[in-house]
Amino acid sequence: MAEEKTIEQKAAETILQTPVEVKVGSKTYMTAPPSTATLILASEAVSRLPHVVLDPKNVVEESLSIAKDCRALGDIVAIFILGAKNLKEKVKVQKSREKRYLWGLFKRQVVEEVEEVIDRKAELAQELLEELTPAELYDLTVTVLQRMNLTDFFGLTTFLIEINLMRQTKVETEATAPGQ
Repeated sequence: MAEEKTIEQKAAETILQTPVEVKVGSKTYMTAPPSTATLILASEAVSRLPHVVLDPKNVVEESLSIAKDCRALGDIVAIFILGAKNLKEKVKVQKSREKRYLWGLFKRQVVEEVEEVIDRKAELAQELLEELTPAELYDLTVTVLQRMNLTDFFGLTTFLIEINLMRQTKVETEATAPGQ
């Protein structure tokens, strides 16, 4: 049975940005430390979710009707787990191709090193949606959200938005008629 952690232990892990081990299917991932870029990317993914208010009397029908538009759930959790820096990975791969000479009479195998980009976010998002139950996905989302320093991000954005609102953006001048 898993050992329960005290509030102090959880707070220390958050402050020290200790990576949390996350198991998805047969793979284990270490969550990335929170960053502003990660929160921004997650916010973009959240904006792709349907903007609806579900009727509590018809939750089943309405949930099923919007489920097709909720693929972004996997993206959101994958972004939180991997972090903004680890969403894509460049790898060098050896590719073999056939090179022909003299109108195709002669051929030779040529091995080239090619750089490929692996979309780790798409892979993990698909794995999350296929391997986890809705309850497990919810629990995982709550776990990684608790580590994201959302209150600090909220404080920063609120402060900057207030500065922007207080800043004078338009200067009005009195209209003067010619000759006055």
